[in-house]
Amino acid sequence: MTITDLYIQLFGKGAIKDGDVISMAEHGRVGGTNLGQGFKFSKEADMADKIQTSGTDTYVAFSIPGTAQATALWQALKIDTSGTVTWADGNSNFDNVATDLTILAYS
Repeated sequence: MTITDLYIQLFGKGAIKDGDVISMAEHGRVGGTNLGQGFKFSKEADMADKIQTSGTDTYVAFSIPGTAQATALWQALKIDTSGTVTWADGNSNFDNVATDLTILAYS
């Protein structure tokens, strides 16, 4: 599974069209204030992630970088083959461990 596949599963997009053009138009602009278009900057999210698969299900967990997988500070979700997303403990709280994402209770 690629990050594009994960994006499609999470946000329900049928496909990402013309990604390079969109990326350049949205993030590649240059110019100064005298042109009416200021410089556009982007920053990567400061999140650690773990992706695990089991059978046809994909499990994803997020936390801040440096968080040990055995520490209950992870947000975890499961994506099944139909694209349905369910959360560990039935919520999106950062209160799960990520040592084995398949054993958490998802709803």
